[in-house]
Amino acid sequence: MQDRKQTADDCVLDFDVVISRLPKSGLDLGFKASDQELIRLAEFLGVLTVEEMSAELTVMPWRRDGVSVKGVMKARLQQASVLTLDPIPESINERVDLVFVPDGSRLARIAPEHDGELHLDPEGDEIPESFSGDRINLGASLQELLALAINPYPREETATFNEYSTDNTVQEKEPSPFASLQGWRKDSSENSN
Repeated sequence: MQDRKQTADDCVLDFDVVISRLPKSGLDLGFKASDQELIRLAEFLGVLTVEEMSAELTVMPWRRDGVSVKGVMKARLQQASVLTLDPIPESINERVDLVFVPDGSRLARIAPEHDGELHLDPEGDEIPESFSGDRINLGASLQELLALAINPYPREETATFNEYSTDNTVQEKEPSPFASLQGWRKDSSENSN
């Protein structure tokens, strides 16, 4: 996997949702990546193949101007083992729970505590994502969730790492500091008789 910030050009999943006419009861949406998107997604993630990627989501209004997206994302993919480079199949079933707010919303900012520092709770709610206009690109969010869900070090359960030396020279074993005492013990026992 590559370690870089995702830009709009990196988004390979085409899944925009128009939120300007979102019903109060919410909107149920299904998404299934096309064959072309699966190929580009595998390239982006640095995996061998992405065989399937889909999501079942409910998009609802949240607070005054925000949008809540909940559901489940599923994917099947193959990665190379970090030990043997053999293909390792992986199935992903990830819960989706996202909140989006308009750019500039006070809900997207973290208020500093009275001591002037930001205190983040790793188990707490995430900061809402921001959007502009009347559309939200859920494809980019699903792509990010998938990248975070895949195993960063895939390997077979039975595979083990064996030490391998790239040094071609034969190294002589250093003598133990006590090796010289070995002969002394035999000599001293003979002298005592």
